[in-house]
Amino acid sequence: MTTPVTSAQMRDAAHGLFAGDGIPVTVIRDSPGFVAQRVVAPDRQHRLRHRAAAHRLARRHRSAVTLGLGYPQGPLAWGDAIGAGAVLDILEALLEFYGDPRYRRARGLKRRAMLGVSLLDCRG
Repeated sequence: MTTPVTSAQMRDAAHGLFAGDGIPVTVIRDSPGFVAQRVVAPDRQHRLRHRAAAHRLARRHRSAVTLGLGYPQGPLAWGDAIGAGAVLDILEALLEFYGDPRYRRARGLKRRAMLGVSLLDCRG
């Protein structure tokens, strides 16, 4: 990710370093949050994910996301890996910066973060 002050020389050097192992690299412009955070955290369905967990559908939803979308893990497992508090912080920062309602947190997310409850816990 480049910033408005990143020189072309520095961008090209970083690109060469990261692409050196043959894995494709994409250069993007500066923006708040990492690409993965902006894609996975809101996922336009994060409220649905939390409802799925509350209704004990998390396993089925996780399979749909990993198999259907090719994510390495489901969004709830990803959220658990970084912590509910981190997901909450990411969403609140993105909402504040962009003002886009897709970054609103799920109602139960703040409560789970405060209690330290797993996002995969289906007890509600």
